[in-house]
Amino acid sequence: MAEKNTEYYLKLPWSYRVSWSEPDKCYLGSIDELEENMTCGDTPEEAFSNLKEALGAYILTSLEDGFEIPEPLNLADFKGNITYRTNSEKHYRLAKKAARLGKSINALIDDAVEKELRDSA
Repeated sequence: MAEKNTEYYLKLPWSYRVSWSEPDKCYLGSIDELEENMTCGDTPEEAFSNLKEALGAYILTSLEDGFEIPEPLNLADFKGNITYRTNSEKHYRLAKKAARLGKSINALIDDAVEKELRDSA
């Protein structure tokens, strides 16, 4: 297992986000895995660069102070199996709709999840 030092954490696949903020009149950068972590910049590149610099400072300070650093999720840890439980009436309604659409219940649920993820992105 690799030593969890600054270099280790900087190489993790963090989920960076950079978007324009009209109220702030700048590009805001954030990392999904880290709460209350935000930078800004006049360009997307500047906001991203500031974000990476802030991440390095956060990691260094956290390691020095003994704070736990949350790690990003790893795609390889997910197999695509989710146990979903519901009540019998909803299960029945899902089966009826899936049959009407010529789909499996799994395909119907997967389509609904995809729509939700797309709409909330």
